[in-house]
Amino acid sequence: MAYCGELREEELYYHLNLNAYREPLDFELPKSEDADKWRRWIDTALDSPADIVPWQTAPVVAGDIYRAQGRSVVMLFKGGRE
Repeated sequence: MAYCGELREEELYYHLNLNAYREPLDFELPKSEDADKWRRWIDTALDSPADIVPWQTAPVVAGDIYRAQGRSVVMLFKGGRE
């Protein structure tokens, strides 16, 4: 399951992936007209401390697909005012 939303006041967009299945699933990321790239803030399938990183240092996601490992939660974001 994927859920997208935005915080308009902050110009922040988020994409939440919930994979309850035991196998990895690919989630297509919403395309946008702006130059901002999706960044990975949380991925519970990764080992600590990479599972939750400070949002200021969140790595950029390459491509338009994110693979969520089985039984994991992934939170991506883009935009946001400093």
